[in-house]
Amino acid sequence: MPKRVLLQLFFLLQVLFFSMPLHGQTIIKGTIRSKADNAPIPFVNVGIKQKSVGTVATAEGAFSLKLLPELFDDSLTFSAIGYQEYSVPVKVMLADNAPAIVLNEKVNTLNEVQVTSRKARTRKLGVTSRMPLIMGNVETKGSDDIVELVQLIEVNGRLSDILAAKFYLISNKADSATFRINFYKYHGAGPAQRIVEKSIINRLPLTKGWVAVDLEKYNITLQEDFYLGIEYLPDNPGKEKFLFYYGAVFGGHTYSRNVSLGKWKKTTGGRLSAYVTVRQVRE
Repeated sequence: MPKRVLLQLFFLLQVLFFSMPLHGQTIIKGTIRSKADNAPIPFVNVGIKQKSVGTVATAEGAFSLKLLPELFDDSLTFSAIGYQEYSVPVKVMLADNAPAIVLNEKVNTLNEVQVTSRKARTRKLGVTSRMPLIMGNVETKGSDDIVELVQLIEVNGRLSDILAAKFYLISNKADSATFRINFYKYHGAGPAQRIVEKSIINRLPLTKGWVAVDLEKYNITLQEDFYLGIEYLPDNPGKEKFLFYYGAVFGGHTYSRNVSLGKWKKTTGGRLSAYVTVRQVRE
């Protein structure tokens, strides 16, 4: 066979090989609304649990997700703070051209809080410093999905009012970005379920290093060790991937994920520079 024909055939095979995944993908689009008032729910996490497939809804509640055929037998999960988690088979979603997902609000049960006359003190819990030569970098998997980092906070069974959270973040791609603060249950092997059903979303600067988030107005009181999470929320879906750096200290480990509802990845050798300021009753 002539060399020219072989080269053309090779090129054709290359094009087919790299195009197949793209042509095999199906895009699911829709909107997510609250059943109570039909209002759009912003920044809902959308994905297939424990798999590297997910996205996050826009501030207007719209979402778009590409799926390969091998995922059609799975279920798509919608998770939003303050709402009951909802899962629906992918095949059902495919049967509806523009599905409207409706979420029910959660009924929160308030835990009884012991009132005491003893004096309280303010403490900082977590990683309160950073090492200049140790930095971690995080890049979004796609332009329309999250990146989340968590750090273990140990309160040692003491009732703690969460007053503020502080993180060391910096980027050379943007002056600021939108982040959500999350709290997860600690179960000894990474983050478990979310334990604070309050939407805490802030625009944070990425040029100064240490950034603080005021949490006192949210009236968060915890008594068990937990994971403090900071979740990047994309501003411009469809644009370039986003990269930022975080401060760290040597030793220990941290967890991260770069897909909504995806698996947590454990990284050893360093801990995220992140801590909370709490108010605790003196013993």
